[in-house]
Amino acid sequence: MMRKFIFLTGGAKRIGKVTCNDFHKQGYDVIFHYNQSFEEAKEIQDKFNKIREDSCFIIQADFNNPDSIQKLQEKIAQITNNLDVLINNASSFYPTPLENASVGEWSDLMNTNATAPLFLTQALLPFLKNAKGSVINISDTLAPSGIKNFSLYAGAKSALEGITKSLAKELAPEIRVNAISPGAILWPEDEDLTEEQKQERLKKVALGRIGKPEDISSLAVFLSSADYITGQVIKVDGGRSVI
Repeated sequence: MMRKFIFLTGGAKRIGKVTCNDFHKQGYDVIFHYNQSFEEAKEIQDKFNKIREDSCFIIQADFNNPDSIQKLQEKIAQITNNLDVLINNASSFYPTPLENASVGEWSDLMNTNATAPLFLTQALLPFLKNAKGSVINISDTLAPSGIKNFSLYAGAKSALEGITKSLAKELAPEIRVNAISPGAILWPEDEDLTEEQKQERLKKVALGRIGKPEDISSLAVFLSSADYITGQVIKVDGGRSVI
C-alpha cells in the first residue's frame, strides 16, 4: 500500500497540532514544520512514532528567513517525493495600530500568512503533482471585511484568499486549492480576557459559543478527499460572519 503524506506548517500547537493528529489517525504519514516550539514538536513526533513507526517527521524553519522555503523543500525531498496534502497553517497574529505600524511588522505578517503559503506551494508543486494532491490554506473569517487595529494582518490574510482562488484556477485540474476560514476557535494565547470580555465577543457569534480545533481539522480531512471542491474559502465561524 502506497504511503500517504501530509505536510503542515505550524504543527506543534493549537489547531495545527490537532490537525496533525486527525490526519495521522486517518493513516497519513505526517511531516510538519515548527519555528520555536521544538519541545512540543518532538513530543508529538515521539507519540506518533510509537503508534506507527516512522510516521512523523518534524522540520524547523523561520519564514522570515528567505532560505526557509528551499530548506523545507530539501528536507521533505529526503523523506518523500509524493505529497497528498499541503496545509499552510502557520501564522503570525498581533495588533498593528496604523500610527505605529512598521515595515518590519508588515514583512513578518505577510511572510507567514501569504508569502510562505504561495512559495511553499510553488516549491512543493512536483510533490503535489506526483500524488495528485491538494492544498489547504488557513485564513481568517474576519479578514476580508477588515479588523480594527489589525490592518496588516487582515491585508495578509486577504492576500492569502486571493492566492487560494487564483491558484485553484492555475493548478486545475491536477491540484485542488481551497481555504478554511476559522472564526473564534481558541482564545488568543497573548490576551488575558476576563469572562465578561469573552461573553461580549460571543454575542457576535450566532451559535453563542467558541469553536473547537476539531471543527477545523475535520473539515481539512474532508477537503483532502473532496475531489470536486476547489477554489473555495469555507467559513467555520459559528455564524460570526452573518451577524
